[in-house]
Amino acid sequence: MDMGKLLARFGLDALKSGFGKKATTESDGNLTAAQVAERDVGAEDSSSSLAKALIGSIGQVEEAYFPPNVIGGSCPRVVGEEEQIVWNAAAEACDSERVHVVWQVADDKIWYLAVHSSDLSSHPNGWCPFAALLPGMKNAMPTPVCYTYYGEEMATMMTVTSDGLQIYRGTNLIVRAKAERTSREHGNAPIIELVQDIILTLAPVPWYSVSLFESHARRILATLSILVSLGITLTAFLVWLLASLSLIASHQDLAEALARTQDKTLQIMVGAQKLRASPMRDQIATFTELNDGLLDLNGFLEVYQIKDGQTRWRALVPSNVTADRINALGGKTIETKTEGTIIGNAAELEFESAQGSRK
Repeated sequence: MDMGKLLARFGLDALKSGFGKKATTESDGNLTAAQVAERDVGAEDSSSSLAKALIGSIGQVEEAYFPPNVIGGSCPRVVGEEEQIVWNAAAEACDSERVHVVWQVADDKIWYLAVHSSDLSSHPNGWCPFAALLPGMKNAMPTPVCYTYYGEEMATMMTVTSDGLQIYRGTNLIVRAKAERTSREHGNAPIIELVQDIILTLAPVPWYSVSLFESHARRILATLSILVSLGITLTAFLVWLLASLSLIASHQDLAEALARTQDKTLQIMVGAQKLRASPMRDQIATFTELNDGLLDLNGFLEVYQIKDGQTRWRALVPSNVTADRINALGGKTIETKTEGTIIGNAAELEFESAQGSRK
């Protein structure tokens, strides 16, 4: 029997029988009960807290999907700082703050996978089977181990050793040769080929978005706007009520009391109208409209500045965004980079021109 098929079959049997869980349990023999409990609880709490803090409840996952540009790695664990460490590592590895991650704590390390958020636009509820095989996960094999997935044209390999995690992508023949060579370098480490039967035995692990702070900011602004409006309305009512009671108590002329009450109410309404028409409200509305438009294009707002009553903004959008949609946002193309197209409004173009002339 071919060695690759034999190892793949061994991996399938091990995954179905919970071999990964058993290996993890046996390794606990060198730890005290308190250390094991702290490790397990810390891993579970840190993994779930990221989802609760950033996206609330987890959406229902759908089909298994291997993103073409998935990145993996490991970094030292600092208890209580796992989320910040993962976010920094993923943002640096992907060279973008708009990333999706999945991670797990094991052996005093944080093992993670990261991908650009735009790569998941066509699979918003997809999950990567490699995520279910990170060290510390229920289905993970003891290290060192190589996991491979062969598509119709391209293949992906995840190598996990005690030192770290690496993702390699190439054609099927190149990845197969790479897997065999890596296995030999690590003492004939098992090669697990992720065929459909194995993938069906894995527990889906959803991606977590670490760039949804913009959505939270919009919700906060909307909530504050409602609270301020309610506060102004309540204040106006209380002032009117107190003025009316004061006039009635002093037995003044009804016509005079009515006139004064109407005057006070009119002043309050004028003040409330001025607050509603304030420049700050218009600026917040303009910012929200621009930010929503960029989110619809999978864009990212890099600069938004208001100076001397003039607004200047700069954003990064995918390269496939048309000029019509850019013009609809009130922007123009500044330059094109590998990660996308840089756009900005007229004030930004003038600013860029002034900066260029100074240089």
